Amino acid sequence: MSGRQAVLRIPDVKPELKELEIPREAVVSGDHPVILAMADGLASMGISVTLVHPFGEIEEIVAPLRGLMEADDEVSRKYAFLTEKVSNNKSIKVMGLSTLVAVEGWWGNFTAEILQDGKLATVKAPGLALAYRGNPKVPEAFSTDDVKGFSEFLGQFDFRKGGMKKVPNPVKRIAFVLDVEKRDEKWPSVTALRFGTYLKEFGSQVYILCRDFKVSVDDMEREYRMAREAGVMIFKYEDLPTIQKGGQGIRLTFRDASAVSREKPLEVTLEDLDAVVVQENILPAEEQVELLAQLRIPSEGGFVGPNNPQFTGRTAKKGVVVGGDTWYPEYPTDAMTTALSASQELFKWVGKGTYKIDVERVAEVDPSKCATCLTCYRICPHDSIRVERYGERNVYITAGAKEGPTWEAARVKVETCNGCGLCASECPAKAIQLVYYPDMEVYDFLEGNLR
Repeated sequence: MSGRQAVLRIPDVKPELKELEIPREAVVSGDHPVILAMADGLASMGISVTLVHPFGEIEEIVAPLRGLMEADDEVSRKYAFLTEKVSNNKSIKVMGLSTLVAVEGWWGNFTAEILQDGKLATVKAPGLALAYRGNPKVPEAFSTDDVKGFSEFLGQFDFRKGGMKKVPNPVKRIAFVLDVEKRDEKWPSVTALRFGTYLKEFGSQVYILCRDFKVSVDDMEREYRMAREAGVMIFKYEDLPTIQKGGQGIRLTFRDASAVSREKPLEVTLEDLDAVVVQENILPAEEQVELLAQLRIPSEGGFVGPNNPQFTGRTAKKGVVVGGDTWYPEYPTDAMTTALSASQELFKWVGKGTYKIDVERVAEVDPSKCATCLTCYRICPHDSIRVERYGERNVYITAGAKEGPTWEAARVKVETCNGCGLCASECPAKAIQLVYYPDMEVYDFLEGNLR
């Protein structure tokens, strides 16, 4: 084969379809405002929705949107409209003062335990949509009284709350420090730019410090240009700036690492600042961490998004989608887009009433070879494998059966298997094969094509 390249193709496999009945129902749970978009999106596609949230009134879900500045009025109006639609939609059962505490089962047959008024209720649902708010925390390097952090889900900060529009000149000099933890989030850049442009209308001097300014949001390039034309000054830094008390306010010192001065960074000191606003870390909510662990959905840093950037809202588990800060911290327009995408993804699994599965494109276990080492159970990205009871002649024993000799072995849930082959490749006992391409066929195919 020297100097040659063999290109192999998997032979065509004739599908063997199995049709499942899937109830057109879903549970939407969380405390992030996008649960309204998810519930409304699913209901508009004919899905019966149970909306689980911890607030007394449904209007409280959108509390962070109240008092926004003019730049965010459109978002505020959208959520006000959604609140009314969800409240009046008979296809949506709203469970207030409720928390989703546990989930068991598979796509098509999830069991959700909901705590409401101190009592546990059980809801059966073929699909789940989760969206929780993260917990904002100022990085330890800047956790002093001199610093105010972004907060809430829109990146508001303390002095802006409580009628900033009524103040003729809210601040004279302000600096925003972004990218403190080098996280790839767009919302701080968007928020700082809009706040900065707004403050320029009052004659404020505005500085934005960042490692990498992110403008890949609708209309952001235009707003970036408008902010620069208005006089907002943007610097790039590599090492964290130093923040100290100054004579008339706060002193901020850093080395400007922009392209024009990268070889010889310019030492910059900003004096007499009224406020320094630092990008907070958004930490995952405790509830979402627990539920993702129960569902065996992998996450990166507590969020699902970075593992799955090409499919917004999708998880590795069939029938489960996410939005809000459960997906990844986003600006509200992006968060709503993710939520609607997640709703469409969930509709694919539960929206048609039936679903066809190709049982030829899945993995299967030979129980007589299984060593119950749990390797397949641990590595399956789709949570499609369980260790269950079998009887003689490799016959699976249904729940409740006690007759005959039994032993434990892995079993693939055909309905949730994606046929990726990871379990087959990692099984140390060689007890798992892909139905459509078992090992002997692979060997024969390779031998026949590599001669």
